[in-house]
Amino acid sequence: MKKEKYIADYALDHNDAPLVARTLRSMRIPLQTFRQWARLTVLNLCLVAAAGVLLRYKILFPLPSVDHKNLLHGHSHFAFSGWVSLALFTAITYILAENKQIALKRYTALFWLTQLAAFGMLFTFPFMGYKVVSIAFSTLSIVFSYAFAWVAWRDIASSSIPGMVRCWFYAALAFYVLSSIGPFHLAYLMAGKSGSQAWYIGSIYFFLHFQYNGWFLFAILGLFFYQLHNMGVPLRRKYVWFVFRILFFACFPAFLLSTLWMQLPPVLYWIAAMAGLVQVGALLLIIKLLVPLRNKVLLQLLPATRWLWSLALLAFSIKILLQAISAIPSLSYLAFGFRPVVIGYLHLILLGFVSLFLLGYYVQQELLYNGSSFSAFALGLFTIGVILNELFLFVQGIAATMYTSISFINYLLFGAGILLFAGPLCLLLAQYRVTEAAGLTLHTLRQTQSN
Repeated sequence: MKKEKYIADYALDHNDAPLVARTLRSMRIPLQTFRQWARLTVLNLCLVAAAGVLLRYKILFPLPSVDHKNLLHGHSHFAFSGWVSLALFTAITYILAENKQIALKRYTALFWLTQLAAFGMLFTFPFMGYKVVSIAFSTLSIVFSYAFAWVAWRDIASSSIPGMVRCWFYAALAFYVLSSIGPFHLAYLMAGKSGSQAWYIGSIYFFLHFQYNGWFLFAILGLFFYQLHNMGVPLRRKYVWFVFRILFFACFPAFLLSTLWMQLPPVLYWIAAMAGLVQVGALLLIIKLLVPLRNKVLLQLLPATRWLWSLALLAFSIKILLQAISAIPSLSYLAFGFRPVVIGYLHLILLGFVSLFLLGYYVQQELLYNGSSFSAFALGLFTIGVILNELFLFVQGIAATMYTSISFINYLLFGAGILLFAGPLCLLLAQYRVTEAAGLTLHTLRQTQSN
Protein backbone atom coordinates (compact mmCIF):
# COMPACT_ATOMS: atom_id res chain seq x y z
CA MET A 1 0.00 0.00 0.00
CA LYS A 2 2.93 2.37 0.70
CA LYS A 3 4.14 1.82 -2.84
CA GLU A 4 0.75 2.76 -4.33
CA LYS A 5 0.46 5.87 -2.12
CA TYR A 6 3.94 6.98 -3.14
CA ILE A 7 3.12 6.61 -6.85
CA ALA A 8 -0.24 8.40 -6.36
CA ASP A 9 1.49 11.37 -4.73
CA TYR A 10 4.01 11.49 -7.56
CA ALA A 11 1.22 11.29 -10.19
CA LEU A 12 -0.76 14.10 -8.52
CA ASP A 13 2.33 16.31 -8.39
CA HIS A 14 2.87 15.76 -12.13
CA ASN A 15 -0.82 16.01 -13.17
CA ASP A 16 -0.81 12.46 -14.54
CA ALA A 17 -4.56 11.70 -14.37
CA PRO A 18 -4.44 8.17 -15.88
CA LEU A 19 -1.73 7.14 -13.44
CA VAL A 20 -3.77 8.58 -10.56
CA ALA A 21 -6.86 6.59 -11.63
CA ARG A 22 -4.94 3.34 -11.98
CA THR A 23 -3.16 3.81 -8.65
CA LEU A 24 -6.35 4.66 -6.74
CA ARG A 25 -7.96 1.53 -8.16
CA SER A 26 -5.02 -0.60 -7.01
CA MET A 27 -5.30 0.96 -3.53
CA ARG A 28 -8.97 -0.04 -3.44
CA ILE A 29 -8.41 -3.56 -4.77
CA PRO A 30 -5.67 -6.01 -3.67
CA LEU A 31 -4.19 -5.83 -7.17
CA GLN A 32 -1.08 -7.82 -6.33
CA THR A 33 -3.22 -10.80 -5.30
CA PHE A 34 -5.05 -10.83 -8.61
CA ARG A 35 -1.81 -10.35 -10.53
CA GLN A 36 -0.38 -13.36 -8.71
CA TRP A 37 -3.46 -15.40 -9.63
CA ALA A 38 -3.25 -14.25 -13.25
CA ARG A 39 0.39 -15.30 -13.48
CA LEU A 40 -0.35 -18.67 -11.96
CA THR A 41 -3.11 -19.31 -14.50
CA VAL A 42 -0.71 -18.36 -17.32
CA LEU A 43 1.76 -20.83 -15.81
CA ASN A 44 -1.02 -23.41 -16.01
CA LEU A 45 -1.58 -22.50 -19.67
CA CYS A 46 2.12 -23.08 -20.21
CA LEU A 47 1.83 -26.55 -18.63
CA VAL A 48 -1.23 -27.35 -20.76
CA ALA A 49 0.80 -26.44 -23.85
CA ALA A 50 3.76 -28.52 -22.61
CA ALA A 51 1.50 -31.56 -22.31
CA GLY A 52 0.23 -30.82 -25.83
CA VAL A 53 3.80 -30.73 -27.17
CA LEU A 54 4.52 -34.06 -25.48
CA LEU A 55 1.40 -35.58 -27.06
CA ARG A 56 2.49 -34.48 -30.51
CA TYR A 57 6.06 -35.61 -29.89
CA LYS A 58 4.78 -39.10 -29.08
CA ILE A 59 2.94 -39.24 -32.41
CA LEU A 60 6.22 -38.63 -34.24
CA PHE A 61 8.79 -40.40 -32.09
CA PRO A 62 8.81 -43.47 -29.82
CA LEU A 63 8.11 -42.68 -26.19
CA PRO A 64 7.13 -45.99 -24.57
CA SER A 65 7.12 -44.61 -21.02
CA VAL A 66 4.17 -42.32 -21.84
CA ASP A 67 0.65 -43.63 -22.35
CA HIS A 68 -0.90 -41.36 -25.01
CA LYS A 69 -4.51 -41.80 -23.88
CA ASN A 70 -3.75 -41.17 -20.21
CA LEU A 71 -1.65 -38.10 -21.00
CA LEU A 72 -4.50 -36.80 -23.15
CA HIS A 73 -6.83 -37.14 -20.15
CA GLY A 74 -4.41 -35.14 -17.98
CA HIS A 75 -3.97 -32.52 -20.72
CA SER A 76 -7.71 -31.96 -21.20
CA HIS A 77 -8.67 -32.03 -17.51
CA PHE A 78 -5.95 -29.53 -16.63
CA ALA A 79 -6.83 -27.27 -19.57
CA PHE A 80 -10.41 -26.98 -18.31
CA SER A 81 -9.78 -26.70 -14.57
CA GLY A 82 -6.24 -25.33 -14.31
CA TRP A 83 -6.34 -22.78 -17.13
CA VAL A 84 -9.79 -21.67 -18.31
CA SER A 85 -11.88 -22.15 -15.16
CA LEU A 86 -9.24 -20.64 -12.87
CA ALA A 87 -8.73 -17.71 -15.25
CA LEU A 88 -12.49 -17.05 -15.26
CA PHE A 89 -12.46 -17.47 -11.46
CA THR A 90 -9.78 -14.75 -11.29
CA ALA A 91 -11.57 -12.39 -13.67
CA ILE A 92 -15.00 -12.69 -12.01
CA THR A 93 -13.56 -12.32 -8.51
CA TYR A 94 -11.64 -9.25 -9.68
CA ILE A 95 -14.87 -7.64 -10.91
CA LEU A 96 -16.60 -8.51 -7.63
CA ALA A 97 -13.76 -6.83 -5.71
CA GLU A 98 -14.35 -3.69 -7.78
CA ASN A 99 -18.03 -3.62 -6.92
CA LYS A 100 -18.27 -4.68 -3.29
CA GLN A 101 -16.32 -5.62 -0.18
CA ILE A 102 -15.76 -9.36 -0.64
CA ALA A 103 -14.33 -11.96 1.71
CA LEU A 104 -11.09 -12.27 -0.23
CA LYS A 105 -9.70 -14.93 2.12
CA ARG A 106 -12.58 -17.21 1.15
CA TYR A 107 -11.86 -16.77 -2.56
CA THR A 108 -8.14 -17.20 -1.97
CA ALA A 109 -8.76 -20.52 -0.22
CA LEU A 110 -11.01 -21.66 -3.08
CA PHE A 111 -8.41 -20.58 -5.63
CA TRP A 112 -5.65 -22.63 -4.03
CA LEU A 113 -7.91 -25.63 -3.45
CA THR A 114 -8.97 -25.58 -7.11
CA GLN A 115 -5.33 -25.21 -8.11
CA LEU A 116 -4.44 -28.20 -5.93
CA ALA A 117 -7.17 -30.35 -7.50
CA ALA A 118 -6.07 -29.29 -11.00
CA PHE A 119 -2.45 -30.24 -10.32
CA GLY A 120 -3.64 -33.48 -8.77
CA MET A 121 -5.34 -34.36 -12.07
CA LEU A 122 -2.30 -33.24 -14.09
CA PHE A 123 0.03 -35.54 -12.15
CA THR A 124 -2.26 -38.58 -11.78
CA PHE A 125 -4.18 -38.99 -15.04
CA PRO A 126 -1.04 -39.29 -17.24
CA PHE A 127 0.36 -42.08 -15.04
CA MET A 128 -2.72 -44.08 -14.09
CA GLY A 129 -5.68 -42.95 -16.21
CA TYR A 130 -9.09 -43.27 -14.56
CA LYS A 131 -8.20 -44.73 -11.16
CA VAL A 132 -9.28 -43.97 -7.61
CA VAL A 133 -6.77 -41.15 -6.97
CA SER A 134 -7.29 -39.33 -10.27
CA ILE A 135 -11.07 -39.64 -10.00
CA ALA A 136 -10.85 -38.30 -6.43
CA PHE A 137 -9.01 -35.18 -7.65
CA SER A 138 -11.52 -34.78 -10.47
CA THR A 139 -14.39 -35.03 -7.99
CA LEU A 140 -12.73 -32.49 -5.68
CA SER A 141 -12.41 -30.10 -8.61
CA ILE A 142 -16.16 -30.33 -9.19
CA VAL A 143 -16.92 -29.85 -5.49
CA PHE A 144 -14.74 -26.71 -5.42
CA SER A 145 -16.50 -25.42 -8.54
CA TYR A 146 -19.82 -25.78 -6.67
CA ALA A 147 -18.38 -23.81 -3.75
CA PHE A 148 -17.15 -21.03 -6.04
CA ALA A 149 -20.48 -20.87 -7.87
CA TRP A 150 -22.35 -20.56 -4.55
CA VAL A 151 -20.07 -17.89 -3.06
CA ALA A 152 -19.83 -15.86 -6.29
CA TRP A 153 -23.60 -16.05 -6.88
CA ARG A 154 -24.30 -14.56 -3.44
CA ASP A 155 -21.73 -11.80 -3.89
CA ILE A 156 -22.98 -10.93 -7.39
CA ALA A 157 -26.50 -10.56 -5.97
CA SER A 158 -25.35 -7.98 -3.40
CA SER A 159 -22.87 -6.17 -5.67
CA SER A 160 -23.27 -3.02 -7.74
CA ILE A 161 -22.65 -4.89 -11.02
CA PRO A 162 -25.25 -3.72 -13.59
CA GLY A 163 -28.19 -6.05 -14.17
CA MET A 164 -27.39 -6.47 -17.88
CA VAL A 165 -24.01 -7.91 -16.81
CA ARG A 166 -25.15 -9.89 -13.78
CA CYS A 167 -27.39 -12.09 -15.92
CA TRP A 168 -24.40 -13.36 -17.91
CA PHE A 169 -22.49 -14.29 -14.75
CA TYR A 170 -25.52 -15.96 -13.19
CA ALA A 171 -26.02 -18.07 -16.32
CA ALA A 172 -22.31 -18.90 -16.52
CA LEU A 173 -22.24 -20.19 -12.94
CA ALA A 174 -25.45 -22.18 -13.49
CA PHE A 175 -23.99 -23.84 -16.60
CA TYR A 176 -20.74 -24.45 -14.70
CA VAL A 177 -22.67 -26.54 -12.18
CA LEU A 178 -24.95 -28.13 -14.79
CA SER A 179 -21.99 -29.37 -16.86
CA SER A 180 -20.86 -31.57 -13.95
CA ILE A 181 -23.80 -33.91 -14.60
CA GLY A 182 -21.79 -35.27 -17.53
CA PRO A 183 -18.80 -36.56 -15.50
CA PHE A 184 -21.03 -37.91 -12.73
CA HIS A 185 -23.19 -39.77 -15.24
CA LEU A 186 -20.05 -41.13 -16.90
CA ALA A 187 -18.75 -42.32 -13.52
CA TYR A 188 -22.10 -44.00 -12.85
CA LEU A 189 -21.93 -45.84 -16.18
CA MET A 190 -18.32 -46.90 -15.62
CA ALA A 191 -18.99 -48.08 -12.06
CA GLY A 192 -21.96 -50.20 -13.12
CA LYS A 193 -20.39 -51.17 -16.45
CA SER A 194 -23.77 -50.46 -17.99
CA GLY A 195 -25.06 -48.48 -20.94
CA SER A 196 -24.04 -48.44 -24.56
CA GLN A 197 -21.04 -46.66 -26.04
CA ALA A 198 -23.42 -43.89 -27.15
CA TRP A 199 -24.26 -43.09 -23.52
CA TYR A 200 -20.57 -42.87 -22.61
CA ILE A 201 -19.85 -40.48 -25.46
CA GLY A 202 -23.06 -38.56 -24.80
CA SER A 203 -21.99 -37.90 -21.20
CA ILE A 204 -18.68 -36.48 -22.40
CA TYR A 205 -20.40 -34.27 -24.99
CA PHE A 206 -22.86 -33.05 -22.33
CA PHE A 207 -19.94 -31.86 -20.21
CA LEU A 208 -18.15 -30.29 -23.18
CA HIS A 209 -21.24 -28.52 -24.46
CA PHE A 210 -22.22 -26.84 -21.19
CA GLN A 211 -18.60 -25.92 -20.49
CA TYR A 212 -17.86 -24.45 -23.94
CA ASN A 213 -21.28 -23.00 -24.79
CA GLY A 214 -22.37 -22.33 -21.22
CA TRP A 215 -19.74 -21.62 -18.57
CA PHE A 216 -17.00 -20.32 -20.91
CA LEU A 217 -19.20 -18.37 -23.34
CA PHE A 218 -21.50 -16.66 -20.84
CA ALA A 219 -18.65 -15.75 -18.47
CA ILE A 220 -16.66 -14.22 -21.34
CA LEU A 221 -19.63 -12.23 -22.63
CA GLY A 222 -20.25 -11.03 -19.07
CA LEU A 223 -16.63 -9.85 -18.81
CA PHE A 224 -16.89 -8.20 -22.22
CA PHE A 225 -20.11 -6.28 -21.55
CA TYR A 226 -18.82 -5.25 -18.12
CA GLN A 227 -15.69 -3.86 -19.77
CA LEU A 228 -17.80 -1.88 -22.24
CA HIS A 229 -19.93 -0.55 -19.37
CA ASN A 230 -16.81 0.45 -17.44
CA MET A 231 -15.44 2.32 -20.44
CA GLY A 232 -18.62 4.36 -20.68
CA VAL A 233 -19.69 2.81 -23.97
CA PRO A 234 -23.42 3.47 -24.44
CA LEU A 235 -25.14 0.08 -24.51
CA ARG A 236 -28.82 -0.45 -25.13
CA ARG A 237 -29.77 -2.48 -22.07
CA LYS A 238 -32.91 -4.01 -23.59
CA TYR A 239 -30.85 -5.08 -26.61
CA VAL A 240 -28.22 -6.78 -24.42
CA TRP A 241 -30.97 -8.48 -22.40
CA PHE A 242 -32.57 -9.71 -25.63
CA VAL A 243 -29.29 -11.22 -26.87
CA PHE A 244 -28.82 -12.85 -23.47
CA ARG A 245 -32.24 -14.48 -23.52
CA ILE A 246 -31.70 -15.81 -27.05
CA LEU A 247 -28.36 -17.41 -26.21
CA PHE A 248 -29.51 -18.68 -22.83
CA PHE A 249 -32.63 -20.48 -24.04
CA ALA A 250 -30.88 -21.72 -27.19
CA CYS A 251 -28.06 -23.27 -25.16
CA PHE A 252 -30.23 -26.14 -23.90
CA PRO A 253 -31.55 -27.50 -27.24
CA ALA A 254 -28.18 -26.71 -28.86
CA PHE A 255 -26.81 -29.69 -26.94
CA LEU A 256 -28.64 -31.83 -29.50
CA LEU A 257 -26.18 -30.56 -32.12
CA SER A 258 -23.55 -32.60 -30.27
CA THR A 259 -25.68 -35.75 -30.49
CA LEU A 260 -26.64 -35.81 -34.18
CA TRP A 261 -24.43 -38.86 -34.63
CA MET A 262 -26.96 -40.79 -32.51
CA GLN A 263 -29.47 -40.66 -35.40
CA LEU A 264 -32.06 -38.70 -33.46
CA PRO A 265 -35.79 -38.71 -34.25
CA PRO A 266 -36.73 -36.07 -36.88
CA VAL A 267 -38.38 -33.77 -34.32
CA LEU A 268 -35.18 -33.60 -32.22
CA TYR A 269 -33.12 -33.06 -35.34
CA TRP A 270 -35.23 -30.02 -36.31
CA ILE A 271 -35.02 -28.64 -32.77
CA ALA A 272 -31.21 -28.92 -32.96
CA ALA A 273 -31.15 -27.20 -36.36
CA MET A 274 -33.35 -24.36 -35.09
CA ALA A 275 -31.09 -23.90 -32.04
CA GLY A 276 -28.09 -23.57 -34.37
CA LEU A 277 -29.86 -20.95 -36.48
CA VAL A 278 -30.95 -19.02 -33.37
CA GLN A 279 -27.32 -18.86 -32.21
CA VAL A 280 -26.31 -17.50 -35.62
CA GLY A 281 -29.00 -14.86 -35.16
CA ALA A 282 -27.57 -13.96 -31.74
CA LEU A 283 -24.10 -13.61 -33.28
CA LEU A 284 -25.48 -11.21 -35.91
CA LEU A 285 -27.19 -9.18 -33.18
CA ILE A 286 -23.91 -8.89 -31.23
CA ILE A 287 -22.10 -7.72 -34.36
CA LYS A 288 -24.92 -5.25 -35.10
CA LEU A 289 -24.57 -3.92 -31.54
CA LEU A 290 -20.79 -3.49 -31.83
CA VAL A 291 -20.41 -2.02 -35.33
CA PRO A 292 -21.72 1.49 -34.46
CA LEU A 293 -19.62 1.48 -31.28
CA ARG A 294 -16.41 0.12 -32.77
CA ASN A 295 -14.46 3.41 -32.85
CA LYS A 296 -15.32 4.29 -29.24
CA VAL A 297 -14.44 0.77 -28.10
CA LEU A 298 -11.21 0.38 -30.07
CA LEU A 299 -9.87 3.76 -28.94
CA GLN A 300 -10.12 2.74 -25.28
CA LEU A 301 -8.62 -0.73 -25.65
CA LEU A 302 -4.91 -1.29 -25.34
CA PRO A 303 -3.27 -2.30 -28.67
CA ALA A 304 -2.64 -5.89 -27.54
CA THR A 305 -6.21 -6.30 -26.29
CA ARG A 306 -7.51 -4.81 -29.53
CA TRP A 307 -6.03 -7.49 -31.77
CA LEU A 308 -6.44 -10.34 -29.29
CA TRP A 309 -10.16 -9.62 -28.93
CA SER A 310 -10.59 -9.08 -32.67
CA LEU A 311 -9.17 -12.55 -33.32
CA ALA A 312 -11.29 -13.97 -30.49
CA LEU A 313 -14.44 -12.49 -32.10
CA LEU A 314 -13.42 -14.01 -35.43
CA ALA A 315 -12.91 -17.43 -33.80
CA PHE A 316 -16.26 -17.13 -32.02
CA SER A 317 -18.00 -16.27 -35.29
CA ILE A 318 -16.45 -19.26 -37.09
CA LYS A 319 -17.40 -21.50 -34.17
CA ILE A 320 -21.07 -20.42 -34.29
CA LEU A 321 -21.25 -20.90 -38.07
CA LEU A 322 -19.57 -24.33 -37.94
CA GLN A 323 -21.92 -25.42 -35.18
CA ALA A 324 -24.93 -24.36 -37.24
CA ILE A 325 -23.87 -26.08 -40.47
CA SER A 326 -23.15 -29.27 -38.55
CA ALA A 327 -26.93 -29.76 -38.61
CA ILE A 328 -26.83 -30.28 -42.39
CA PRO A 329 -27.02 -34.07 -42.83
CA SER A 330 -24.51 -34.19 -45.68
CA LEU A 331 -21.98 -32.33 -43.50
CA SER A 332 -22.75 -33.61 -40.01
CA TYR A 333 -20.76 -36.80 -40.57
CA LEU A 334 -17.64 -34.61 -41.00
CA ALA A 335 -18.10 -33.12 -37.52
CA PHE A 336 -18.23 -36.48 -35.78
CA GLY A 337 -16.60 -38.98 -38.11
CA PHE A 338 -13.11 -37.51 -38.36
CA ARG A 339 -10.96 -36.92 -35.30
CA PRO A 340 -8.86 -34.02 -36.79
CA VAL A 341 -12.09 -32.11 -37.46
CA VAL A 342 -13.27 -32.58 -33.85
CA ILE A 343 -9.84 -31.65 -32.43
CA GLY A 344 -9.67 -28.59 -34.68
CA TYR A 345 -13.11 -27.41 -33.55
CA LEU A 346 -12.33 -27.87 -29.85
CA HIS A 347 -9.02 -26.02 -30.18
CA LEU A 348 -10.71 -23.24 -32.15
CA ILE A 349 -12.89 -22.54 -29.12
CA LEU A 350 -10.37 -23.20 -26.35
CA LEU A 351 -7.40 -21.42 -27.95
CA GLY A 352 -8.82 -19.11 -30.62
CA PHE A 353 -11.79 -17.77 -28.68
CA VAL A 354 -11.38 -18.41 -24.95
CA SER A 355 -7.59 -18.17 -24.46
CA LEU A 356 -7.07 -15.12 -26.68
CA PHE A 357 -9.95 -13.31 -24.98
CA LEU A 358 -8.69 -14.09 -21.47
CA LEU A 359 -5.13 -12.97 -22.23
CA GLY A 360 -6.54 -9.77 -23.73
CA TYR A 361 -8.66 -9.24 -20.62
CA TYR A 362 -5.64 -9.74 -18.34
CA VAL A 363 -3.68 -7.16 -20.34
CA GLN A 364 -6.55 -4.65 -20.41
CA GLN A 365 -6.99 -4.88 -16.63
CA GLU A 366 -3.21 -4.70 -16.11
CA LEU A 367 -3.23 -8.06 -14.37
CA LEU A 368 -0.51 -8.88 -16.87
CA TYR A 369 2.04 -6.23 -17.80
CA ASN A 370 2.33 -5.57 -21.52
CA GLY A 371 4.48 -2.46 -21.64
CA SER A 372 7.63 -4.10 -22.96
CA SER A 373 8.50 -5.32 -26.43
CA PHE A 374 9.28 -8.74 -24.95
CA SER A 375 5.75 -9.22 -23.58
CA ALA A 376 4.31 -8.07 -26.94
CA PHE A 377 6.59 -10.60 -28.62
CA ALA A 378 5.33 -13.33 -26.27
CA LEU A 379 1.68 -12.57 -27.04
CA GLY A 380 2.49 -12.47 -30.74
CA LEU A 381 4.25 -15.82 -30.50
CA PHE A 382 1.24 -17.43 -28.85
CA THR A 383 -1.16 -15.88 -31.34
CA ILE A 384 0.88 -17.14 -34.29
CA GLY A 385 0.89 -20.57 -32.66
CA VAL A 386 -2.91 -20.49 -32.36
CA ILE A 387 -3.36 -19.47 -36.02
CA LEU A 388 -0.88 -22.06 -37.35
CA ASN A 389 -2.33 -24.77 -35.13
CA GLU A 390 -5.82 -24.15 -36.50
CA LEU A 391 -4.55 -23.90 -40.07
CA PHE A 392 -2.68 -27.21 -39.88
CA LEU A 393 -5.59 -28.95 -38.14
CA PHE A 394 -7.91 -27.61 -40.85
CA VAL A 395 -5.65 -29.01 -43.58
CA GLN A 396 -5.38 -32.32 -41.73
CA GLY A 397 -9.16 -32.43 -41.32
CA ILE A 398 -9.83 -31.74 -45.01
CA ALA A 399 -7.31 -34.43 -45.97
CA ALA A 400 -8.97 -36.89 -43.57
CA THR A 401 -12.39 -36.32 -45.16
CA MET A 402 -10.83 -37.26 -48.50
CA TYR A 403 -9.14 -40.28 -46.88
CA THR A 404 -5.74 -38.79 -47.70
CA SER A 405 -2.75 -38.73 -45.38
CA ILE A 406 -0.26 -35.85 -45.33
CA SER A 407 2.97 -37.30 -44.03
CA PHE A 408 4.55 -34.07 -42.78
CA ILE A 409 1.47 -32.49 -41.18
CA ASN A 410 2.25 -33.89 -37.72
CA TYR A 411 5.68 -32.23 -37.86
CA LEU A 412 3.99 -28.90 -38.59
CA LEU A 413 1.56 -29.45 -35.71
CA PHE A 414 4.49 -30.25 -33.44
CA GLY A 415 6.11 -26.96 -34.44
CA ALA A 416 2.87 -25.05 -33.78
CA GLY A 417 2.68 -26.75 -30.37
CA ILE A 418 6.16 -25.46 -29.51
CA LEU A 419 5.00 -21.91 -30.31
CA LEU A 420 1.93 -22.41 -28.11
CA PHE A 421 4.27 -23.42 -25.28
CA ALA A 422 6.90 -20.73 -25.89
CA GLY A 423 4.35 -17.88 -25.94
CA PRO A 424 3.04 -18.25 -22.34
CA LEU A 425 6.55 -19.09 -21.11
CA CYS A 426 7.96 -15.85 -22.56
CA LEU A 427 4.95 -13.95 -21.21
CA LEU A 428 5.72 -15.20 -17.70
CA LEU A 429 9.37 -14.22 -18.05
CA ALA A 430 8.26 -10.77 -19.22
CA GLN A 431 6.18 -10.35 -16.03
CA TYR A 432 9.16 -10.92 -13.78
CA ARG A 433 11.37 -8.62 -15.85
CA VAL A 434 8.76 -5.84 -15.51
CA THR A 435 8.42 -6.50 -11.76
CA GLU A 436 12.15 -5.94 -11.32
CA ALA A 437 11.93 -2.78 -13.42
CA ALA A 438 9.00 -1.55 -11.30
CA GLY A 439 11.11 -1.95 -8.18
CA LEU A 440 13.85 0.20 -9.73
CA THR A 441 11.24 2.80 -10.78
CA LEU A 442 9.88 3.02 -7.23
CA HIS A 443 13.41 3.51 -5.91
CA THR A 444 13.94 6.34 -8.44
CA LEU A 445 10.63 7.99 -7.45
CA ARG A 446 11.64 7.99 -3.80
CA GLN A 447 15.00 9.54 -4.61
CA THR A 448 13.31 12.18 -6.78
CA GLN A 449 10.85 13.18 -4.05
CA SER A 450 13.52 13.21 -1.34
CA ASN A 451 15.58 15.60 -3.45
